[in-house]
Amino acid sequence: MAKGKKRPAKTRAAARVQKKGAKPPKKTAVAKPARRRAAVAKAARPKRTATAAVRNPVRELAQRIVDLTISQDDEGAFALYASDVESTEPGQAPTVGLEAIKQKFAGWRTMAPHSTWRARKICVDGRTIMIEWEADVTFATGRQATMSEVAIHEIENGKIARERFYYDRSVLQP
Repeated sequence: MAKGKKRPAKTRAAARVQKKGAKPPKKTAVAKPARRRAAVAKAARPKRTATAAVRNPVRELAQRIVDLTISQDDEGAFALYASDVESTEPGQAPTVGLEAIKQKFAGWRTMAPHSTWRARKICVDGRTIMIEWEADVTFATGRQATMSEVAIHEIENGKIARERFYYDRSVLQP
């Protein structure tokens, strides 16, 4: 070879075959299109950086609901509701408005002054938050019970506009 010219690169397999005196392996036409497809697919993907976290305000609101429920911060929870919120409990007519929510919270605290809540599952889809709760409740009578509940919150303009609760009502009976 002339000085300054580079030899074509050999694959390891081709180098092994040449050493043994056999014919070099045939090149396949499949390799180039496969590389092109991979390059096109890679170029079509949006770039993500490790520091670019996508902010989801509904997911943040879900976490705020959990934190305020666990800490039993009723005043903080009231700030999460729209003024015309509609709240539905099993077997009861829906309550409407922030004042009705405040009365509902006060009624719960009177009926069950001590409770410990744990969020088992939190799901966020679009503008809907679903939280599966488990609670250890001590009622004003001294009776204790474990309660499972599913809460579904519908979000509008960053506030809870509608909520529905699902649980076994017999747990609340004396």
